[in-house]
Amino acid sequence: MFKRFTAQWWLGLAIGLVMPILGVYLMLLSRPELIGIQGFDSDIVRQINVQIITLGMIINAGLFFLFLKLEKEEMGSGILSMSVVYLIVIFIYRFLL
Repeated sequence: MFKRFTAQWWLGLAIGLVMPILGVYLMLLSRPELIGIQGFDSDIVRQINVQIITLGMIINAGLFFLFLKLEKEEMGSGILSMSVVYLIVIFIYRFLL
């Protein structure tokens, strides 16, 4: 009934957690003006933040399909699970806060 989580799944979960954060960090390094607008409080800044985080999620999508191609389904499953968590957080930030 319950799926046993393997070390590969946990590794995929960790990769899925770290890579979007790394993507957002690299984007903010390449575009420092995005850091400067964070002081404003408006819906436009919130929308820009959601777009930045969503672009960071593209890394997870690429890794998910790469691991499926390499027949590492457990790692892909972990990345997909963390991506769903990120998407729920993005939804809450965008529409409920």
